[in-house]
Amino acid sequence: MTRAALDLARPPFRVIAGQDAHDAAEDFVGCFDALTHLPDKVQTCFAAALDACGLAPDAPLCRAGMQIARDMDAGVGAGTANAYHNTQHSCEVLLNALYLSRLAGTQSQASREILLAALVHDFHHDGTTNESIAFRLERLAADATLPYLEAAGAPAVERLRVTSLILATELGTGMRFARQCHLHFSAGSPRPSLHGIPQPLAALAADADLARQAVLVGEADLLSSVGLTVHYGQSQQQKLAEEWNRPLGADHKLRFLDLFDDFPISRFFSPNLRTLKSAARTEQERELPAGGRRAD
Repeated sequence: MTRAALDLARPPFRVIAGQDAHDAAEDFVGCFDALTHLPDKVQTCFAAALDACGLAPDAPLCRAGMQIARDMDAGVGAGTANAYHNTQHSCEVLLNALYLSRLAGTQSQASREILLAALVHDFHHDGTTNESIAFRLERLAADATLPYLEAAGAPAVERLRVTSLILATELGTGMRFARQCHLHFSAGSPRPSLHGIPQPLAALAADADLARQAVLVGEADLLSSVGLTVHYGQSQQQKLAEEWNRPLGADHKLRFLDLFDDFPISRFFSPNLRTLKSAARTEQERELPAGGRRAD
């Protein structure tokens, strides 16, 4: 492992007092560019994240995470054939989660759960979508992670909490449910229905801390696409288009961005979200044919 290419004194490893969202995003992009050709990048990022949070590497979740990181660097469950859901994405989500955790002042146990869930949320991703099977990819990741947690001696309660956080990264039902649960506890919104919500994701409705962690991991999953720079957001969409083998234009980008009125946890990056939305609207207008209407 080598960290020489990474500036550990700047975001996403450190929160710099007084820095605005635009400058922080530039630091993120610089870090992510440096990761592209870094050997053993997953191990390097996970170890650096643990250090940045002051987490002991011998805790069960940390030991499990390091073994998974080693296996991912060796190609196991790493999505090597995927243009988007690969080790680069896993490292980015991990470091996004690190920064958001530090920004939120997250405590040690929660940080361990958040960092591990961020690392493994797409473990063994097959480069497709969930199609008609709800939570298919998230369950794939959770099931692949469980043997590592058991081998590291993680208690049952920790295993269930990590699984909850993984399921909460499912873009439709999972993320929406996590946000509803968080708003229930933080703003007095109605308790969300548990209809169609699998276990252990349903546990979020009775655990304010877990719901908050789930929202944070979900935001970390999407931050590279919706909360950094316009150019980096476009590059993420291009990678996803390559993985799905179909073009994705401004309409797709805007529909995706419009899923987010704001970030419940990482509100610091809201100015960047607004900038990306504005750029997507401008691009959408440029793509319209003469007369301002799309052809059927």
